[in-house]
Amino acid sequence: MQVVTERLPNAVAKISVTVDQTEVTQAMDRAFKRVVTKYNVPGFRRGKVPRPIFERLVGVGVIWEAAAKELVDVRYPVALKMAGVEPLTQPQIDIESQGIEPDEPFRFVIAVETKPEIDLGDYHDLLTSELIIPEVTPERLEEEMVQVARSQAQLVPADDEPVASGNQVVLALKGYLEEPDEDDEDLGLFAEDDDYTVQVGSRTTVEGLEDQLIGLKVGEPATIHLTYPAEHPDVDLRGKAVRFEVTVTQNKRLDIPSIDDELAKALEFDSLEVLRAEVAARLADQLEAQAKDERLQQILGKLKERVSFDLPEKLVEEAVSQRVAEVQNSLARMEITFDQYLESRQIDRSELEAELRPQAEMVVRDRLILETVAQREGLSVTDEEMVAPISQLAQIYRQTLENMAQLLHQQGDFEKMRSELLAHKAGEFLASTVYSIDEVYAKEDERGYDQQLPDPNGSGADQPG
Repeated sequence: MQVVTERLPNAVAKISVTVDQTEVTQAMDRAFKRVVTKYNVPGFRRGKVPRPIFERLVGVGVIWEAAAKELVDVRYPVALKMAGVEPLTQPQIDIESQGIEPDEPFRFVIAVETKPEIDLGDYHDLLTSELIIPEVTPERLEEEMVQVARSQAQLVPADDEPVASGNQVVLALKGYLEEPDEDDEDLGLFAEDDDYTVQVGSRTTVEGLEDQLIGLKVGEPATIHLTYPAEHPDVDLRGKAVRFEVTVTQNKRLDIPSIDDELAKALEFDSLEVLRAEVAARLADQLEAQAKDERLQQILGKLKERVSFDLPEKLVEEAVSQRVAEVQNSLARMEITFDQYLESRQIDRSELEAELRPQAEMVVRDRLILETVAQREGLSVTDEEMVAPISQLAQIYRQTLENMAQLLHQQGDFEKMRSELLAHKAGEFLASTVYSIDEVYAKEDERGYDQQLPDPNGSGADQPG
């Protein structure tokens, strides 16, 4: 069997398959034995009619159709493997042979969306920059300790104090449009709530409202004027000047505990010293992860400048759907339905998907590059490395490890998870690996590259011959 692969636009692979005549003849023989049992031919028992008579009375075409189907079914997966193609969608198969001719091979063509071939070239020169991880300074550690203390703060009544940033207040509130329509019977009233809770300083309400609450006292009425931003989700309020008539009915402030041994014990640590050491270690891990992520994004950015390839529509659609699901989950936590969100923005699902598509395309492009790096570097994810993430899922869904793995296989998600772990491993490689320029030359010489490598200092040094 001969296989010729051609890469078409939009990450489509065209695979032309040629099966030699010997195999075609054998397929015809097997096909005749199958189809002859389905026909009644006068003068013969079912399935016992000689082939020449069958072909004359019924036709060779039914045999050819059965043989062609068998050849495609059997040779399709073999052709994909020979072509090194991983299909992402159902293939389109066209049989070019119009019939079985003596001494003629059988030809068919497979067109299928697949992952693109990506030639990253000699990318190891991008790994010469040093990974700089910031140190945990005493000042930074103290800031983190303050945040730890704030996480244990309790809201306490402060009705005799003016509202301050960080306080939680409850308002009796009415909102009016400054310029209502002439036929507006409510004189522009668009919002009314006697139990409106605001975390002052959280920036979760319309811009300007929280700042103007600072200094107010419980029971003191006030008028707040502001203008809704032009990009506000509610199209009816975009750019509109409004006023809020508000009265603070409750005022609570955060009572932040002292940073001492009592705080440590409340967090189940033996002492403040042990707590501080744990916070310092956690902060060091965060700084390292942040440094690695910044380095990875820089490297990926440079790689995307060097290479260009079409994105498979199937992967982009999946990434868009995942981002829509994330939006839905975020809305659910705020007790807002997806339909309410779309209605407030005056858009439909397709328009939201169009907004999310650029981000989805970026994610897919990064993922494909990372998979290519993993292949180049010989990285893999073993079944043993799959145990930990599957165990986490099993705990969440209260399943045994075996049942969870079986469920992932049934849903087709097992290998997807392996692919995600492999991309993560490739990302860790790019983020953490630092080569000297001599090591870069050596590695690329091993792979047979003879191009000029960029000088990391920008002077354009030539590669040694």
